[in-house]
Amino acid sequence: MSDLNAEWIIETTTENFRQDVIEQSMERPVVVDFWAPWCNPCKQLIPMLEKLANEFAGRFVLVKVNVDDCPEVAGAFGVQSIPFVVAMVNGQPASHFQGIQPEPQLKAWIESFVPSASAEAFDQGQQLEADGATELAEAAYRNAVQADPDKAAYKIAHARVLLALDRQQECREILDELNARGFLEPEAQALQQQLELRSQVEDSGGVQEARSALESNPDDLSLQIKLAEALGADNRFEEACEMCLAIIGKDKGDIGTKAKEVMVGILGVMGPKSKLASELRRRLATAFY
Repeated sequence: MSDLNAEWIIETTTENFRQDVIEQSMERPVVVDFWAPWCNPCKQLIPMLEKLANEFAGRFVLVKVNVDDCPEVAGAFGVQSIPFVVAMVNGQPASHFQGIQPEPQLKAWIESFVPSASAEAFDQGQQLEADGATELAEAAYRNAVQADPDKAAYKIAHARVLLALDRQQECREILDELNARGFLEPEAQALQQQLELRSQVEDSGGVQEARSALESNPDDLSLQIKLAEALGADNRFEEACEMCLAIIGKDKGDIGTKAKEVMVGILGVMGPKSKLASELRRRLATAFY
């Protein structure tokens, strides 16, 4: 009746319940099945739960609680009749049912609180990107897009890391695909502008040429902006943004506004979970005051 070889199917005890259920549910959903060996409906339900646990392959954990062995746990959950099944998410009960459910209804219930495979891949990509693991983030975002090709947010994130990896043609292909709908989201627009900027900067000689020009006239704010653009196009985001903030500190007029536009474009390609981008965005918000 049991498939305890699967890492996502567990028989818990009173002593291990907190670790197996409460703590684990902070990482991924946990389905807690209260059962007993003498309960015939339980014997019908458990194989369905185990089948779905294997089908979801770790997107949730099935934890089985024998009420005869763990009466304190059953009492804490107010279990009066079994089978009794509770979904735990972030340490709290999210949903429950009592008795037998048909497998399609049971699967729909699980899907109501378990993130989709595409959402999990996307979340993983965001975390990897924030940690600076750009190549791994690219693979995770690619998986998210493959799992849900209609999700524009996944494609935009994929394009963002492709640009960070200097895989410009692949990034451009994604943006062209998005643009075929007749519009682009603001972040996709920022990526397109960054692509265009990279082409312009490469044509004009890149960071070295921009720095050489500025050395000849170090007080020229327009040349400082060109260097900031070149640095941003070269993925040297922090240096570029610091230069933009310095320009804004000297000029609140047209030049400062242009520096702000450059910095906003750079922030748009740094990723939503970038701590550096959040700090720079906060500084930009106060730079004009």
